[in-house]
Amino acid sequence: MPDDDQLHALLGRVALQDRQALQALYQATSGRLLAVAYRLLEDRGAAEDVLQECFITVWQRAAQFPALRASPLAWLTTLIRNRAIDVARRRRPETPLTWRDAEGEEHHHDIPDESGSPLQQMTQRQADHRLHHCLETIDSEPRAALKLAYFEGLTHEQLAARLERPLGTIKAWVRRSLMRLKDCVGEPA
Repeated sequence: MPDDDQLHALLGRVALQDRQALQALYQATSGRLLAVAYRLLEDRGAAEDVLQECFITVWQRAAQFPALRASPLAWLTTLIRNRAIDVARRRRPETPLTWRDAEGEEHHHDIPDESGSPLQQMTQRQADHRLHHCLETIDSEPRAALKLAYFEGLTHEQLAARLERPLGTIKAWVRRSLMRLKDCVGEPA
């Protein structure tokens, strides 16, 4: 392991965007820094990702190091430690799907299916299909105005400006299109 003076020199060269200096710094310190990240994360892949992110930071911020007046290894260790802690905090705690109680009986977490029952899914698909069919029966310009109004939230004035049509025309298109949809969707199949 190089001493502080050698690490200072490497960081100085890295600050000047010297790639060989970054490689030498990496080779000299990566083993120790990876160990710090691994100890905090207990996941080698995540620790390697943190190490890579830290060396990107070193490449970008090495010019700031001399102002810190700290040991280069201490600075690098602080970077890796803080980044690993951030990663650990962002992780969601994993909940096992099964567990055993005090009597040894196995239990399972019930995860509700939010997509609905098969009947509800089929009914929704049929309603979506019917709405799509009804939309297709409306002329293209009024249909475009209706879609812009409801899917993008445009006001009548904004629709008139975007479609370059008079405000009265836009209002009539939207009102008539809604009435046609109501009639079409309400019809039995």
